[in-house]
Amino acid sequence: MVLARDFEGALKVWDAPATDPVETRRRLAARVAIRVVSGDLTAARPEAEEGARLLEARLQGKPDELLTVRQLSWTYLALGRKNDAFRLAHKGLDLLPPERDALLGNANLAGFAEIEAHTGATADAANILRRLLAIPAGESVSIARLKIDPVWDPIRNDPSFQQLLTMEEHVGP
Repeated sequence: MVLARDFEGALKVWDAPATDPVETRRRLAARVAIRVVSGDLTAARPEAEEGARLLEARLQGKPDELLTVRQLSWTYLALGRKNDAFRLAHKGLDLLPPERDALLGNANLAGFAEIEAHTGATADAANILRRLLAIPAGESVSIARLKIDPVWDPIRNDPSFQQLLTMEEHVGP
């Protein structure tokens, strides 16, 4: 639904209250990320504040839990804490780089580029995307997805991003 820019529909998927702490964090993080991608930071704030409290507490006990690191980086974006979002996204990349896991590491690198795009590091995000397009990055990054995914809207009109859309994509071995 997010790719179709049906943000309200995507939020409805996450409407039901969660019944346990893991689901509560997941639900809040998903709703906050949807709001960030839609550009509605005002509406994201209450859930982001609650999510930050829960995710920070989780990270205290599990500082290397990649999912929590990624969820909290998006939550920090919603709260306007761009430096914290970038720092955590970089920590996530350190936890699982592409050199250690070709599939999940590439997805993690793409996630780092998303955070960079939302924190104003346009050139760095475009460089990462260029790198991912030069290898078989699978579902993480493709030219077709770059063209439609609203996560890239903050850098969509930048010439370095536009140039990516004309690259030849590496799709196989």
